[in-house]
This record gives sequence, C-alpha cells and structure tokens, in this order.
Amino acid sequence: MQKKNLAALVASLFIVPVAAHADVTIYGFISGGIESSKATGNTASPYSSRTRVVDDNSRIGFKGSEDIGNGTKAIWQVESSLRNFEQGGVNDKGQSATLGTRNTFVGISDSDIGKVILGNNDTAYKMFTGSGNSALGTDVMVNTTADNFGSSSVNSRGETRLVNSLHWFSPNWSGFTLGASWGVDEARANDANKQSTDAKRISLGLGYNWGGLNLATAYDKQYDKGTSFDPKSGALTTAIGSGKNVTFYSIAASYKFDFGTFIGGNYEWGTYDQLAGGQVKQDDWLIALGQDFGAASVKLSYGELGTLKNVATGINGDDFKAKQWTLGGTYNLSKTTQLLAYYTKITNNAKQNANFANNPVFDNGTSLSVGNDPQALGMGIKVSF
Repeated sequence: MQKKNLAALVASLFIVPVAAHADVTIYGFISGGIESSKATGNTASPYSSRTRVVDDNSRIGFKGSEDIGNGTKAIWQVESSLRNFEQGGVNDKGQSATLGTRNTFVGISDSDIGKVILGNNDTAYKMFTGSGNSALGTDVMVNTTADNFGSSSVNSRGETRLVNSLHWFSPNWSGFTLGASWGVDEARANDANKQSTDAKRISLGLGYNWGGLNLATAYDKQYDKGTSFDPKSGALTTAIGSGKNVTFYSIAASYKFDFGTFIGGNYEWGTYDQLAGGQVKQDDWLIALGQDFGAASVKLSYGELGTLKNVATGINGDDFKAKQWTLGGTYNLSKTTQLLAYYTKITNNAKQNANFANNPVFDNGTSLSVGNDPQALGMGIKVSF
C-alpha cells in the first residue's frame, strides 16, 4: 500500500503541472532565404555586391489564458526573435537572440471592453496602419528584406514596439476597432539644457473592416523628443529636449476583390521639432497591388519618402527624399509551408540613408552612408508552426 501511494505521489508531481498549463500555445515560424544584395551610389563607401543567407524575422512564442468568469480572461504572451540564420544567432548589428524581445505582455481580455495589456508590444499606430496589420496587407513582403515599413525605412516611419507600455485594443463593434498605447518614461532624464523631461509616447488607432475592405487611421506622438541634423553629412538624429515633440499621422486603405485582385495604399505625415530651430515636416506614401493565382500570389509596391520641408536656408529639402520598388511573390506548398521570392531597390537622394526594415545593409559599421542605394534579389522558404 505504501509503495502504491508513493508511486501515485511521484506521478502527481508530473501530472499536475501539465494539467495546470494545458492551455499554453506554442507558435511562430522559421523563415530564411538566400539573396544577392548591394548598396551603391555613394562612391566613397559602396557596399559591394555579395551573397547573404538571411533570417526573415523568424520567431517563437508562447501564449495562454485563464477563464476567470463572466466573459473575462487573464492573458499572457512571451514572444522572442530567433535570428537563427544570422551568423549562429547574432545579426549584423551584433544583437543576439534573447527571450522576450518581441511582443511580450500580461493582461486582461473581456468580451465587452476588449484587451488591456502591460509589457512590450507594438503600438496602436503599428497595429492599425503599419506592418502589424496583416489584414490591411499594404506591406506586401512583410518580414523579408523587401519589407519597407519601419522607422528608418521609406514608409510607416512612425511605427514602433514600445517597452514599459500599456495598451488597450477594443472588440469589433460592427466592423470598427479602436486602439491606444502609452509608453511611459521611467528615466525622466534632464536634457542638454538641464531641463527635466517626460519622454512618453502616445499612440492611437481606428480601423474599419467590411468584407474585403479595410480602412485605418492612426496618430503617434513622442513627447520631449527633438531632432537635429548635420547639413554636411545629412544625418538626422533624435534626442531628448524639453517641450520638443515628434508627431506622426497616417491613413491607409485596401480592398481585395473576390477574384483575388488586391489594391491598397498608405499616406503618412510627420512633424519634427528641432532642438535648435523650428519644425520640419516630411511625408511619405505608398501604393500596393497584388493578384492571387490559386496557391500563388504576385505582389508589387512603390513608395516615396518626400521632401524635408521648412529646412534652414541653404539646405535642399529634396536631398532627403527616397523611393522604393518591391516586386515579390509567394507560393503555398501547404497550410504551413510557403516559398517566397522578391526584388527590391531603395533609391536615396544625396542626404538620405533609408534602409531595409529587415536585414538592412551597412557599409559603415552599423549604419548606411547617405546617398547609397540598397537593393536585394532573393528567395526563401517559410515554415509556420
């Protein structure tokens, strides 16, 4: 009898944890490819043509929930970048794959009020009009080198992921959804003039879906954050500055017809308070097209980063322009395995250094020299789980 009781106790030590975490979901994808890439145009520091094996934003995540009654659940998620193809786990910037680098949070989900989460997560701006909105689909080759949505790329420069942040995302109310994000400033450092700052970030989003139609608009504001640029090098940098702000506004729309044709577009307007001087402005826009042929899809997009407006006398705002072409295609071998191919090229004017949102190219340590034009031709495979 004692032996049976002991065996039952030992067995229970293994059974109970499994039962307690039965709702945990493991998800993610491994996506990698091989490509030829280069960046030329600035003859002083070209990035010569080379073959690269690239990781197309691979990730692994763990998520779960607990039903606490009355349509309310406690929710959590831990999502990490793998960077598994990047030089044995380290990318070109020297960043290694660590736990919780992507959307990682804890919170509450309710059928009436929506989802409230705390942690590290994409802003409402990114989730509604940026690369985080897969239903919108205007970032046609998202997660690959041909992705052109990002803070240092050509389009959707206001999107980001916020650490130390609070978010709310509404339920679907007759096709409408709302979102809000608040990134807190725990440092509260003094600026160069020894003025106290509160560099918080506020982001808002509104979306509408009806069948194949998707509409969205978003707003993002970085408080006590100013900009400055070197007129010789063209480098545009941000730093804390009391009373200075960086603000973005965006609208986006897409429609997918029953016969597989897709069309969409984005427009974004950014204002930058200079640390010394007035406010400069810059907009960007993009149009995207696509067509499904059974398991295959062909995609095309063109985007432009516009003139930097209200610059000082003697500075040519057109020197800060850029444009990007992307042509890509995918083929679904199964529900979880996809082949992909793409060609993309960014053309930077004399003072601009827009780069790929994923797998950027660097001719100068961890940066791209102004005037260099990145381009890449690649193919790969993606397996989801």
